[in-house]
Amino acid sequence: MSNIFFRRTQTVLARFRLAFSPLIPVFIEDLRTYIINFISNILRPTNIHKDIKSIAIKLGIVKKNKHNFSSNYPTVRQLQNSQEKPAIFVSYCVSNEFGGNLKFCGGTKELNYLVKLLREHGYEAYIVTYDGTYEPWLLDHQPHISLDKFQQIISKNTNIRCVTSFATATAFIQASPSLYFWDMELLLTAEQDFSVLAKLYRNKIIGTAAISRTIQAWHMAQFQRSCTVIPNLIDTSVWFPTSLNRQRNKIGYMNEGLHTEDYVNTIRNFTQEKGLELEFHQISGVESKILAEMRTCEVFLSMNIGKHSLWGEGCPRTVIESLASGCTVIAFDIIGNREIMQDNFNSVLVSRYRPDLMAEALVRIYTTTGEIERLQENAQDLIQSCHTFDARWPAVKEFLHL
Repeated sequence: MSNIFFRRTQTVLARFRLAFSPLIPVFIEDLRTYIINFISNILRPTNIHKDIKSIAIKLGIVKKNKHNFSSNYPTVRQLQNSQEKPAIFVSYCVSNEFGGNLKFCGGTKELNYLVKLLREHGYEAYIVTYDGTYEPWLLDHQPHISLDKFQQIISKNTNIRCVTSFATATAFIQASPSLYFWDMELLLTAEQDFSVLAKLYRNKIIGTAAISRTIQAWHMAQFQRSCTVIPNLIDTSVWFPTSLNRQRNKIGYMNEGLHTEDYVNTIRNFTQEKGLELEFHQISGVESKILAEMRTCEVFLSMNIGKHSLWGEGCPRTVIESLASGCTVIAFDIIGNREIMQDNFNSVLVSRYRPDLMAEALVRIYTTTGEIERLQENAQDLIQSCHTFDARWPAVKEFLHL
């Protein structure tokens, strides 16, 4: 209980500081202007006004009247003008106990894809875990190095980018001279990590990205800084449909929590009442197994209800992966899904906590001639046009000032 109270107090204080910080320089500037004008009005009749003003300008007390069009972010300009490609390090390493190598974690996969995309464009990029190890579960793990190795490299190289998606990745952040923050989950940043994030904005964060427009808007409103949108990354050279493996009437889903079994039973009972004989298949395992099983499904039900009652989920990976593998997708509307799904164009969105609406949508697409095929074709067109590595690259360049 005391930890919760302390964390909430920190968050409140951080929000007060954010609210009042912009007022302090304005107050100081107004006070300085008032004092200068007051003294100027007193001295003007003595004819020594110009001499004193000249001295004040030399001392920096009074600013010259000239337009200044210089960039507000000279460090960013210097980074972008660098002729050599920077080395890029990506991590959410907190400590020895939480080394930044979680298995079956969507954030782990996103960061692996980020490193893969950077390396495909000729950048030296690595994932940093505490001891440089990881548990194999992805199809294509990118190069990993230890925190010690990372510190050795950056001690000899200043042309670097350090990227995290976790504001409390203490070990990695403390070792990083500056930071690029890719936010994937408002459950953390809007609440328990808020005070930490606010401090990082003051002294470390150079660039910010968000995995959805909602998270982008939140950062811009809270911190008055620009924020790039980088939705889910996916390698379409691996994730693509194979129609020969697809099985008619096979419905895939994943275990999304305690509600999953009840939701599946609700949907199964309703479809049976409507005369549909569908096979419901739970998908799980390492990435290669998930890909193979998704390719056999005609429809995928994303029953992720989100981690937070308000923010839902940052951007669930199962949606983009099931769409890329050729499934027709029905999912709950939990904010992040709208980055990938266009309702009734390439997939179907229904209200959260409503398996009955998911069941009705399932019946509709099976009883409407050509509907499944239409949704699948539109989904593939959008994946190939908007959600490839090539499509994501301009946003990644903007985010990392490359």
